[in-house]
Amino acid sequence: MVTNEPDEIERIVMEYVSGVVDFDFQRAENAWHKDGLKITFDKERNELVTETIIETRPDLSPDQIELIKSKISQKSNIESVDRTGNAANVKLVWLSERDGNIHEYTDYILLLNLENEWKIVAKVSDVRKVD
Repeated sequence: MVTNEPDEIERIVMEYVSGVVDFDFQRAENAWHKDGLKITFDKERNELVTETIIETRPDLSPDQIELIKSKISQKSNIESVDRTGNAANVKLVWLSERDGNIHEYTDYILLLNLENEWKIVAKVSDVRKVD
């Protein structure tokens, strides 16, 4: 049985993070419910965009992945975990550097404990360029 402790919630989120950093898409997706949603705002069209985790998987060859990995530096930090019963919220802050540009991403990740297993069910993000 999976515990409801914040450590287990953090472990699931860090599995997602590790998968993203290593470009191991299957590992990242394993932390998510198969219907989990990434929610973003398209400023140009002035509308919300919702996609499942599977729909956002890049279609990259191993060579393309290695090239991108060599150009990107990413690190993340869990800033907070809040849990009530079978629902949790994690604030995750990333710093990503590519081609001399640094961006800070703040993810608000929602998790549910489904059948004694924590899964990410949604993520809302904000991004800003760091000067």
